[in-house]
Amino acid sequence: MKKALLIVVAMLTMCGIASAQEATVKVIDQKKFMELFAGETLARPAVVDFNATWCGPCRQLAPILEELAKEYAGKVDFYSIDVDKNKELAKALEIQSIPYVIFVKSPNEDPQESIGLITKEEMKVFVDNMLK
Repeated sequence: MKKALLIVVAMLTMCGIASAQEATVKVIDQKKFMELFAGETLARPAVVDFNATWCGPCRQLAPILEELAKEYAGKVDFYSIDVDKNKELAKALEIQSIPYVIFVKSPNEDPQESIGLITKEEMKVFVDNMLK
């Protein structure tokens, strides 16, 4: 019985049904960012939040991103990168103000960007535009 339950949970997760409950913003570093966005490995559209622990607006944006990660589970991946821990990447991307969020539809298209704190509704407009 326990084995059958595990198989059902695994199947639902692969189909994206259970993942909506478990979706979260994934914390990544420069190496993982390069793996995901430098090549053709991006499985679906992505939102990448560049932030810092000391940044008040970044802390305000974090729960919004968590809510959207759950809402768009299976459709859009959400990532978080601490600019203090990934200074080379922040410098290479010329990030001068945070929160800095990029919306990547595919590796072949230029990302959209948002600088500073925005509302959940404004964030949803960016995400929905990626899905068109």
